[in-house]
Amino acid sequence: MKTIKIDGARMLLKSAYFPRKFNNYTPHKYTAIIGLGGNIGNTSMIFDRFLNLILKDRRFAIVQSSPMLVNKAFGYASRDYINAVIILKTSLYAREVLRIMQRFERRFKRKREFKNSPRTLDLDILYFSAKSYNNEELILPHPGANSRPSVFIPLGLMKGI
Repeated sequence: MKTIKIDGARMLLKSAYFPRKFNNYTPHKYTAIIGLGGNIGNTSMIFDRFLNLILKDRRFAIVQSSPMLVNKAFGYASRDYINAVIILKTSLYAREVLRIMQRFERRFKRKREFKNSPRTLDLDILYFSAKSYNNEELILPHPGANSRPSVFIPLGLMKGI
């Protein structure tokens, strides 16, 4: 087997909720792929706490989560980031999901001090049921979703997508 090195990718982590397959049956009509990131505090514990909260939210059904990837920060030199991806189902529209994810970020003390600044929890809608948006509030697919190792490595490690 050949080892492939991707610049910035350091290692994979596991936790109680990452990686994991959840209930595949859901009546919700849209599929969203959400990217998680963070590098302030105990990020793997923050990810687990976030997933525990969203599992209790009837507006969403988690389908699967990826392993967590430790990778070099980009854009602003700081502590390494931890990133993961979750697939969820919802009947909400993308803008509603965006607002809810922003509320979760605030709940976990996310501050937007400057572009690519360190953060406790960053939640990005990467893809939303093959829909495209491009306005001031939301761009889908997320810019960089196809080119960032922090997205394509965790997403590529998920089985049965």
